[in-house]
This record gives sequence, structure tokens and C-alpha cells, in this order.
Amino acid sequence: MSITKRVTQILRADKPAKFFLILFVGISIIQTSCNKASEVGLDVQPSTDLLFVNYIDTTQLITKTVKEDSLRTDQNQLLAGYGLLGKYIDPIFGEATSSIYTQLKLPSSISATSFGTSPICDSVVLSLIYDAQCYGKKLRSVQTVNIYQLVNSISTGNSYYSDNTTLNTGVDLANSHQFTPRPTDSVMVAGVKSKPQLRIKLNDVFGQNILNNQSTGNLVDNATFQNFIKGFYITTEHTTGLASTEGNIMRFQMGSSAMTIYYHYTRKTIITSIKPVQVDSTCWTNYAFSLGSVARNLKFSHDYTIVTNPDLASQLSSSAPVQNSTVFIQSIAGLKTKVEMPTLMDWVKNGPVAINKAELVVKVDTSLATYQLDTFAAPISLIIFGVNDDGSSNLIPDYVERPGYFDGTYNTKTHEYHFIISRYIQQVLDGTRKNNGIYITVPHITAATSANRVIIGGGASSSPYQMKLNISYTKLH
Repeated sequence: MSITKRVTQILRADKPAKFFLILFVGISIIQTSCNKASEVGLDVQPSTDLLFVNYIDTTQLITKTVKEDSLRTDQNQLLAGYGLLGKYIDPIFGEATSSIYTQLKLPSSISATSFGTSPICDSVVLSLIYDAQCYGKKLRSVQTVNIYQLVNSISTGNSYYSDNTTLNTGVDLANSHQFTPRPTDSVMVAGVKSKPQLRIKLNDVFGQNILNNQSTGNLVDNATFQNFIKGFYITTEHTTGLASTEGNIMRFQMGSSAMTIYYHYTRKTIITSIKPVQVDSTCWTNYAFSLGSVARNLKFSHDYTIVTNPDLASQLSSSAPVQNSTVFIQSIAGLKTKVEMPTLMDWVKNGPVAINKAELVVKVDTSLATYQLDTFAAPISLIIFGVNDDGSSNLIPDYVERPGYFDGTYNTKTHEYHFIISRYIQQVLDGTRKNNGIYITVPHITAATSANRVIIGGGASSSPYQMKLNISYTKLH
């Protein structure tokens, strides 16, 4: 008898309780059948070939610290228009310095009368507008800034890297100006309260030279001016006397910064009364040359010869240990961590596997007495790159998966970074990507605009901050 006929008989027999009981059992059977049919693999594989999810967190990770490659630091790459300037002595990472190469921009063409008659330079001031970020010790130490005129031109059409060196005159226009960083203190400029800025007095002769060229054609347009005054090399590399943990690297808003020439000139005035009389008077004024929308690049340098931390010193030596319990990462083209997974391919010796999720957990080492998170803040995020045969980097597929998927953001509560690298691991196991390992480093834009560094746990099992690769996977039969 069909189900339809049986239901009809129940209804006619006026037995609702029995009907609903049978209906409930029937629906349960249907739901159970649907659930079984929807299990992964059951609709395409025999019942004897069921799939099971496994979990492992014991994959061997071999870690070591290596020096970072140079970073591209020209204005085309750093769209935010930041410039890093300063020096600090890190108790673990040693000495770090950032310098700036920059052009000046002529606001408009200069005619023979733009500066007035016989202009005389009173002073020249380079004003660098502070950004709030200032890396290093909160108790600021005195630094020395030198400014040199460039001999070689730089161009907005070229790419420049952090190890670039552009020839300069070697004549210090700033006369070894000393300053104490004050990134949050407003200043008075001509009696007006102004943004926090580093104001550096330059040589008056340099300013007078510009004023003297108002009618020579060197100031007729911006391109001609930038060939006449090719730009500045601004550096604190000659700062001395900093002790361990002292110093700062400051971030400046270059688009708001400028060089201003303060000068006076003779103004002739015709007084008309009964008889016209010409009177000479003196006028004081200024002219500003912007540092915005120009060619610019940053130079980073590190001195690891003064490193006293035994773990870092040994890893940077010619006889670096194979495995390490602590590894190091540093912005501004400093250091990165290489992670190798030599036993990863053992997983597919007995057949293929499907990676459901692979998560690399990186723990920040907070045990060191010199950790000083409030002084040397950790990067807000890290990134993972694949490693090519020649040691260069490549972008892993998980990074471009979708916004927020890859993660890599620093958790200030747990002091951890988490990375989802499922697709990368799957490609290695499938043989479509070589098992050359990965680099953990600071994202390029952050690395070129912030001086942060961090100490993390390595792959050694003896480390209380051991790096872990947590993987859930399914064996495919």
C-alpha cells in the first residue's frame, strides 16, 4: 500500500494522534537520509571510503634570523608622503639610522622683480612637520642633523631603494644643528602658534645664492630650478653620544614641510603731493619652497657589529646555528625570520591529503629584560612571503585570498600574530610549489614608514614561546 493511501485511511479514521506520530517519524527518516547524503565525500565515494578530519601541531619548524633585503623607498611607493629621520641604539638590535633625500619645489616662476630690488637674505629655515609617531625612548636625547646639497639629480620617474646613495657636496648647510625631538609640542613661528615641527637654520649664503638668481633663468620654472638646486640629503648619521636604549627615529609629513627664505629688499615708493617724490623703504618678507610633490627617497642603515645579544649575534654570524629558540624581525630594511619545514612532505608519503586549515601562530617573546614594549613597540602587523630558489621572495596565495583572511595583525592582549597559510601548505604538498620555506617580515609600506621591531619565539621546542603550525587536514584515499 502506498504512503498516500495509508495517510488517507488515517485521516478518514479520524486518528490525528497516530497520524502526527507517523508524520514525525517519516520526516525524521527523510532528514536523516538528507544529512547522511550531504556528508563530505559520501555522495561520490563508497561507504567504505569515509573521510576523517585530523589535527596536528607538531610539524617541525626550523627558524633563523637573516638580514632583510633593501626596500623601495621612493615617493611613488610611499604614497602617504612620510619621511623618517633619526637614530637610536637598540639594546638588542644595535644601531639604526634613517635619512632623507628630497627635492625642493618652486611654487611659481621667478621673474626679475619677484624678490624685489637687491634682496638680502636674513635667514633660511628648513621646517619639517612632525607626524605624531616617534619611535624609541620617551625620554628624548639630543641628536645632530646635517643637511647637504645634492650633486646628482633625483627624479620622480625613478625607483629608489633604502641602500641608495646619492652624491652630495659634503658641505653641511645646517652647521651640525642639534635638537631634541619634540613631536607633540607646538611652536611659535612669527608670533603664530604652529604645528609641531623641527626648524633647522641653514647657511645664509645658500639662501642668498637663490635670491641672486632671480633674473638668471635658473628660477624660470620648476624643472630648471631643480636642475639648479638638485635637492638635500638630510641625515642624523653623525649623531654621537647615544647610550643603549637612547635615541629616536621621527616620522615627518613631507608634503607639509618646506624651506623658507626670510629676506628684505628695497622698495621705491612715489609720494604724490605738490611735487612727486621717490622714497626708498625697506620691506621684510619671505618665500617658501615646498617639499611636497617632489622626488624623495629614504636611506636606512644598521650597525649590527655592536649587537651584544648572544642569540642575535650568533644568528648573524658566518656560523649561524641551525635551530633557534628566539628569532628577530625589524623594520626599515633590518631583519626578517626564515622558517623552514623539512618534514612537511612526509605527510603525503602514504597518499594525498587535503588541508582544511593551516594556521601559523607566532608568539612575541616578552621574557627578556630588554623587551621594553613601551619603548620599542612591536609592528602592528607582519606578513609572510614564500622563498624562491635564489632566496628572493614571492607572494603566497593566502595573502590575496580575501580581506581579513590572511590576518597577521598583532594582538596586544595575547602578544601573538596569527597567519592563515592553508593554500600555501596545500600547494607545497601538491608539488606545485617548492618547499623552500617562508619569510616572516614587516609589510613593505609599514617597514618603510615605521621603525618598529619585535622578538619572537622560534621553532625550538625548548622555547616557552615556541612557534607553532596548527593544521587540520583530511586524508584522501
